[in-house]
Amino acid sequence: MAGLGEQHLRLRALRNANVEGRLEWNRDIDRNRRRRDRPRARGHASPRCGTLVAMRRIGHRGAKGHAPDNTMESFEKALALGCDEIETDVWLTDDGRLLVSHDRPKPDLKLTLEDVLDFCRGKMGVNVELKCEMSEKGAHQTGAQVGKVLAERRDPDAYVSSFWWAALEGSKIAGPSVRRAFLFSCSPDRSALMESARDMRLWALHPNRAFVTPEFVHAAHAAGLKANAWTVNEPSEIALFAEWGIDGIMSDYPERVPKG
Repeated sequence: MAGLGEQHLRLRALRNANVEGRLEWNRDIDRNRRRRDRPRARGHASPRCGTLVAMRRIGHRGAKGHAPDNTMESFEKALALGCDEIETDVWLTDDGRLLVSHDRPKPDLKLTLEDVLDFCRGKMGVNVELKCEMSEKGAHQTGAQVGKVLAERRDPDAYVSSFWWAALEGSKIAGPSVRRAFLFSCSPDRSALMESARDMRLWALHPNRAFVTPEFVHAAHAAGLKANAWTVNEPSEIALFAEWGIDGIMSDYPERVPKG
């Protein structure tokens, strides 16, 4: 098996290839999934995964299907819809602020990570996706800054996630107690992924919905990792993932995700 350093490079290469459009999604996975009969919507024992599902209802950028994403209105809606946590995107600006936005923040943007954390504390968890330009250095700096903030706040319900391995490394150094999750929308080598996840001491893996399979869920659980899928809006697909034993689902319409 390749060394961990080589595995990390492989994961970064997969990420960059995916961003630049050089990787195609595995459409066969999606087609095969949709051929399946719709299973029960409530959590239950899965014959393939052998687990009893208690899914987390995660609002994607708040409740993106109901309100403008990454706004207080969207986060308030997510709370009203009974979300266990929300996912939000954070950028580190040149002047050191942590601003909430999916795309690079515009000059007039005011909402900060601290604003969101203050609102959600004691009410919902916060999945902070670490955003950055296409730069390993920038990713590391963003991860370090967010990791420092979360560690200082000691909020057990807030954690970081990123496509960037360097961002997760930065957060691990600055806030080793802060939970970390790896985002991906490609098909990394499963053995390398699981071994690298152990080395990074990840808490969870966050695959794009097109790459969720019963085998992946089983492998994640066997490695002691949570598996949270994004972005899942179709009720039939949500129900199927529940059957497979997924731990959490990020959705633009979080009310569609049954709570365990």
